[in-house]
Amino acid sequence: MDHGWNWQIAQAINGLSGHVAAVDALMRVAASDLIFLLILGAALWWLLTPADDIGKTAALAAGVAVFAGQVVNLAIGHFIDIPRPFIAHPQQVRLLVQAAHDSSFPSDHATAAFSVAATALLRTLPGRWLFLAAALLIALARVYVGAHYPLDVIVGAALGTFWAITLLILEPRLQVPYHRVIAVARRLRLA
Repeated sequence: MDHGWNWQIAQAINGLSGHVAAVDALMRVAASDLIFLLILGAALWWLLTPADDIGKTAALAAGVAVFAGQVVNLAIGHFIDIPRPFIAHPQQVRLLVQAAHDSSFPSDHATAAFSVAATALLRTLPGRWLFLAAALLIALARVYVGAHYPLDVIVGAALGTFWAITLLILEPRLQVPYHRVIAVARRLRLA
């Protein structure tokens, strides 16, 4: 059984659960549902931005970053199959949410959350600090509820940030596809 720092920190964070019902409830929502609000927030960049297309481009970039992150995470999970804490340590982990039984590494939730948060930060969008706070809370909550180890969410955060940076660097090359998508959306009255 793994007794390294990754497990010790996971055990310490998960060990905080089960003592205060309100905190457990908050962490359940953060671990399972907050990601959907974060992604919805990125979708709102599309709808609530001025005609200069900055928000629409950011929404597209965030969507591509989330998608790319999930595809890469799936591949990594096939090569690095780490049992989730509640599977590896069933007697010691208090699982507070339903969780998949696939590889714990890396965290899909953290990757998606940081794809969106890093996109907001790098593009200095309004509410960017709220997006970052939500992403950090999601990462912490995934460990708190027993679904992940700290390294899972750290690597997930790094991967999400990597995709946001990569898409910002590639943006000059992506302007034509982005503008085509925006033009089609306008013709369909979706933008």
